[in-house]
Amino acid sequence: MQMTKKFFIVFGLVIIAAVIIAFSLKNIHSKNDLHKGMLQVEAIPLHSNAGWGYEIVVGHKVFIHQQFIPAIQGEKAFATKEDAMKTADLVVSKIVKGKVPSITMSDLSSLGVDY
Repeated sequence: MQMTKKFFIVFGLVIIAAVIIAFSLKNIHSKNDLHKGMLQVEAIPLHSNAGWGYEIVVGHKVFIHQQFIPAIQGEKAFATKEDAMKTADLVVSKIVKGKVPSITMSDLSSLGVDY
């Protein structure tokens, strides 16, 4: 009789812990969605360099203003709007995941960005 009581207590605690963990994971996912909603990405045409850059806006303030391709030598603009947007989307993805939003040459290659 006492063994059955202990089993139900332990089983109940496991169920409660599972419910708490499930709600915590849902909460984390919701926070990431909130961050994604707050971050806006805009491609910006560069008049002086005849290329593209991007801005990442948080709320109504510019968080990142990137006129040139990161991770490469010199000041070269993105050749296409699509390349700028792919790179900006990767930066946003890193920010949402809590990572440093730096871009490497390997990142550029994997995105197919022409540099």
